[in-house]
Amino acid sequence: MNATNERQPLFHLYSYFTLILALLFLGFYFFEEQLQWWQSTTPKLLPIVLSGYLALAISNVIRSHAHVYNKSDMLLPSLLAEILLLGLLLLFLAPKQQDISIFMLISVGLGNTILNKRLGYFIAAMATLMVLSASYINQSNKITDQLLSGSFISILFFIESFIIQALKTRLTEAQSHVVKTQSQLHSVARISDLIIERMLTGVCVVDNSGKILRINRAASERIGTRLTSGKKQEPQLMPAQLFERLQYWHESQLQNDESIELTLPNGSLQSIIVSFAEIDNVSTLVFVEDKSTVARRAQQFKLTSLARMAASIAHEIRNPLNAISHASQLLQESEELNAEDKRLCDIIINHSTRMDKIIQNVLQISKRNSTEAQWIKLQPWVSKFLDDFKLQHDIPIEFEGDDLNIRFDPSQLHQVLWNLCNNAVRHGKADSDNPIIIRMGKINQRPFLSIKDNGNGIPAKEISFLYEPFHTTSAQGTGLGLYLVKELCEANHAEIRYQDKNEKGACFEILFARDYAGALENKEKL
Repeated sequence: MNATNERQPLFHLYSYFTLILALLFLGFYFFEEQLQWWQSTTPKLLPIVLSGYLALAISNVIRSHAHVYNKSDMLLPSLLAEILLLGLLLLFLAPKQQDISIFMLISVGLGNTILNKRLGYFIAAMATLMVLSASYINQSNKITDQLLSGSFISILFFIESFIIQALKTRLTEAQSHVVKTQSQLHSVARISDLIIERMLTGVCVVDNSGKILRINRAASERIGTRLTSGKKQEPQLMPAQLFERLQYWHESQLQNDESIELTLPNGSLQSIIVSFAEIDNVSTLVFVEDKSTVARRAQQFKLTSLARMAASIAHEIRNPLNAISHASQLLQESEELNAEDKRLCDIIINHSTRMDKIIQNVLQISKRNSTEAQWIKLQPWVSKFLDDFKLQHDIPIEFEGDDLNIRFDPSQLHQVLWNLCNNAVRHGKADSDNPIIIRMGKINQRPFLSIKDNGNGIPAKEISFLYEPFHTTSAQGTGLGLYLVKELCEANHAEIRYQDKNEKGACFEILFARDYAGALENKEKL
């Protein structure tokens, strides 16, 4: 709200005050024989002056409603005209009526509430000049024994102006402070809303009857409700299982860590863990966590600890293992060994190589470098990767799809695709009739890259253990390849998932980060 809109009510108040005063003066004039209020020395001139004052009052009312006074300084001529008319009445037309100076005092007060300090004091000076002139010219009517004498009224004009201007200054400062504080609170509230909205933890506020007062996106996705906006709408009810858990918490004040199984509107099942915190007597804060996310965090913490321990053990094993492998190679070169002993040496070397690969993977997990994500044009990047891959594996690979822009660490993406393609070669029976198929595109505006082979696929009972470290069905495998793939994808805000479509072969799909989808294209358009 600007200063003009704030002063508009004062403009209306002043205009109506002058109109009421003009009508009051005319009333006194019409009933002068009964009231004897004016006691005018110039009865013929008095109605002319009163008519002019009424015209001024009506003009003020019309102009204030027409928003002509868009600046406070534009009211100065009307105030000066009113002071001069009241002064004329006091000086020449009704010198015996000292009450006019009281009305002048009110006009000066209203003028100071509207005008700035300099013009407010100017109005007070004009009124003082009129009152003192009336006291000087009409000395026979000077009332020295009354409190409201001309000199006292003149002093009151400046005291009134000083007080009003001082209060206006304080109010302006207070208003400025309130506006600044309001702006800061609005910014803090906006920041809080953005933080809560983008939190990975689901958060919602409910009342004691289970109505959802506020909910962020993460919680909405997990319990299957729509987001609440600032518009007026019917409050949603939390799911029945959550409301039962809320009532249990209200009664016992104990958190229940057991998961809740919810059926979402799209028919999928969602397993969540909820906890509560009291806000006040009528509302409660509910935290909604995805059970798989909690389990993954716990698993990650456990694996991190195991990785540190395994790295320590790997360092101790590596040196003697290298010595065994080197000794076996030297022994194998001996001409005195028979075929059976050479076969035993091959077994030692093969298993030593396998153990060394396990050690390298363990050390890679424990010492994984931080992610340095970069913009990657996926089509040329994958084409170059396939050229490198085919140098070591002479197999056919079909590559199709539109070009995409993703954000990923190039070295880590190379490691992810190498592991997946290497698994397709080893287990997918790739040959000229069964090529590896790589596709890329978008799913719900989210970039994806899929690698499919034509092998026997993965048994259903093994799918749940795909990304478990050290779990393998191959005698030559380490059980760390897919675990590393999953870790590297999550470090780049991507997701790896196995597509079990009851088709021939295995298909792994990488869903890249949603936040980066199409960002580069939008940036180029801008």
